[in-house]
Formats: sequence, structure tokens, C-alpha cells
Amino acid sequence: MIRLARLTAIIAALVGSATVASAQATESGAGAQNPARPLRESQQQPGRGTPTERQALQRQVRQAFARVVRRQLNLDAGKMQQLQRVDQKYEQQRRQVLKSEREARLNLKTAMQDSTGHPDQDKIAQYMDQLVHGQRQRADLLEGEQKELAGFLTPLQRAQYFALKERVTRKLTELQTDSAAGRGRQRRTPPPAP
Repeated sequence: MIRLARLTAIIAALVGSATVASAQATESGAGAQNPARPLRESQQQPGRGTPTERQALQRQVRQAFARVVRRQLNLDAGKMQQLQRVDQKYEQQRRQVLKSEREARLNLKTAMQDSTGHPDQDKIAQYMDQLVHGQRQRADLLEGEQKELAGFLTPLQRAQYFALKERVTRKLTELQTDSAAGRGRQRRTPPPAP
């Protein structure tokens, strides 16, 4: 399990803030650690461990990210709590939309690969409509979230928060993709000859 100090350094490195990384490392007494080292360690075994361990790691990532956000946006405790409430509300809704889109994509793929030679056009149309609806829902969620955030964040803070989330999400996606590709290569590698 990655220690919280290292996790904070990873998040800071992901958002490109050397000052935050050094400040967080100083706070935790881990100033001599190299942020690149834990990043490599996290790439080796993401998604491994028990569900409890994964939940604990996810919680630590959220906490580390919250500290980076609070510092970069210069938020007091009250605004940070508001931000976390709004984020949690919309994150749950986004997860549900993404789950529905994933199911629609899988169903669409299956319908398109119909082995009878006569794909069900109505089902394909239905799944395409679900995908379009999902895109619309995501846009509506983003608009609603931005309106709520505008109630207590400046436009600059909202833009900074949006950019931070995008960078971290993109980097975590890359790490998951790299890890999955690595695990696939490991499975395909034949055992050494006796």
C-alpha cells in the first residue's frame, strides 16, 4: 500500500506543481523522497489488492487531491467543504452515466457482430440513442456543476479546479491503460525454456 506522503507527491506531480509537492513532502517529513519513484511503484500494481485495500487507496487519493486543490485554489475550510459536497454529488451522477454508456457500447458491439448476418436495426438504433443521450447527460451535468460552483468560487478558481481534475483524470487513465497493457504482455510472455 502506498503511504499517504507518497500519494500526495504523486498527485502533486500529476498536476504539475513542484511547489505543492515540496510543501507536502516537508509537512509529512518525506522531503528527500523522489516523486517519480512512487509513481513507478503505483504503475506496477494498480487495481491489485483486496477491495478494502483499493477503497482505502481511493480514499487516500481523494484526500491527497483535496489538499492540492485547497492549496492551489486558496480555499478556506468552508469553501472546501462546499466544493467536496458539489463534487461528490456530481461524481455519483457521472459514474452512473458512464456505466450506462459502457453498457450501451457493449450491447451495440454485440448487436453489430450478430452472426446471423441480419443485425437487429432497431436494437442498434436504440443503443445509438442511449449513447447520444449519455453525451447530453454529461454536458448537462457539467453545466449544472459549474453553476453550483459559481455560487462560491471565482471564475479563475473554477477554471483551475476544472484543469486540475482533467489532468489527474487523464493521467490516472493513462496509468490504468499502461498497467493493463503490461499485465497483458506478462500473461502472453511464454515461460522460459527448461
